Amino acid sequence: MSDSDTTRVYVNIHSQDQWYQIIREANQWFGRGNWRGQKHIRRKFLRSTTPMTVWFEVPDAKFASYLQLKYASNSPEI
Repeated sequence: MSDSDTTRVYVNIHSQDQWYQIIREANQWFGRGNWRGQKHIRRKFLRSTTPMTVWFEVPDAKFASYLQLKYASNSPEI
């Protein structure tokens, strides 16, 4: 997968669970190894509880739009 074939999408997440949920969805859509995500997010959430912006590189612009819409008005789960 070359960089020209991918779309980088930025999403705001509030928990480690949301991070893993996005990973599961990307694996369902594209399979393992056909997309990339920002490294060391789990470690960052272990040190901090503040929301963070993370990126994913996916081969389908439709999935990138789906992620942006799904997490656009995302608020922390209470």
